[in-house]
Amino acid sequence: MNILFVYSRILHPERGGVERVTDLLAKELARRGHRIFYLHNPGDEEAMKYSFPVTQMAFFPNPTHNITDENGLFYRNYVERKNIDIVINQDFTNYSELCRFSKGIKRVRSICVQHNNPLYEYNRIFDDTMFWWNQTLWQKIKGVARIFKVPYRKYKYRKRLIQKYEKCLECTDVICLLSPLFIPSFRKIVPIDFQKIVAIHNPNTYPCSLTIHPKKKQLLYVGRIEWRQKRLERLIGIWKRIYMKFPDWELLLVGDGGFRPELEQECRRLERVRFMGYQDPKPFYQEASILCLTSDSEGWGLVIPEAMTFGTIPVIFNSYATAKDLIENGENGILVPPFSLRRFARELSALMKDETKRAKMAQACVQSVGKYDIQRIGDEWEKLFQKLKNDRN
Repeated sequence: MNILFVYSRILHPERGGVERVTDLLAKELARRGHRIFYLHNPGDEEAMKYSFPVTQMAFFPNPTHNITDENGLFYRNYVERKNIDIVINQDFTNYSELCRFSKGIKRVRSICVQHNNPLYEYNRIFDDTMFWWNQTLWQKIKGVARIFKVPYRKYKYRKRLIQKYEKCLECTDVICLLSPLFIPSFRKIVPIDFQKIVAIHNPNTYPCSLTIHPKKKQLLYVGRIEWRQKRLERLIGIWKRIYMKFPDWELLLVGDGGFRPELEQECRRLERVRFMGYQDPKPFYQEASILCLTSDSEGWGLVIPEAMTFGTIPVIFNSYATAKDLIENGENGILVPPFSLRRFARELSALMKDETKRAKMAQACVQSVGKYDIQRIGDEWEKLFQKLKNDRN
């Protein structure tokens, strides 16, 4: 089959989770004999070196997220010229409408992938209305009045959400979520045709291996350093509670973002907190004992199976559906009830004290991530392609 990936940025595997997942899937599908095409907005394409053959790179003539007729006709002509069979839209928010321009081409089937919790923004309405990390106490007190806006904002957002997904299904054949655990909550909010909803997990970045490198007494965070979703101030608050009890442990933060200066200021009096900046996380996964995430929510949390591949034990808040996909509490990681810093610190401390338990859980981590191997995920994608092909016939 000829398969086209659509995304708003160049699909560089070191630029982000969606890019890395797309690169992995494209390599696997190319290995199976499919022809791969990419379509994306203009960018620093000179910085991108694809590690597998790509027939052609193409760019929208108008570098904007808005779907204009110019972009739509460019896309349709490209699809026809390259005899595309399957379109995988990796930018659900911006490009789902683009697929309507190929709707009339009989052989083409399109899939929109939602790479986050489909209700993430809806679930955040209260917090976004009421609180921000840098508010003063007086601002927070005044913000209480905004509580009366929450029901109206939820009503308006739900209405827009239903319209967005209904419009998406008019343009595409399938919406792909990252977990079947997202579907029940999604069903409560968005009453659409769920025969057109599928769930396929993201593949793991690294191949499975039963070898575990010698571990250091390190807590690790990998990801964007931001406030709104990742909530790293929680992790710093947890470290404040425990670091004096564990003088031979350190906390490493791998990543960068706009919240970093404030976080570094918050850590100025703390010991053994190291901001590593943007780096390849693999060496850190190999050496760190425990991965800590204190996010409000994650779509999939790609860093979790990545870390588990190297026997790094995840300790995370049980605040999103896919946490239970990835972790069996107490076996290959720890799920902490959200959002108790005290409980998180207590669970984390117990694990840090118990070297025997860490060794056992590290082995369980390595053994459990095999189901996210790229070959298994590739099989699921090919089954979906075949189903769409049969439906077409």
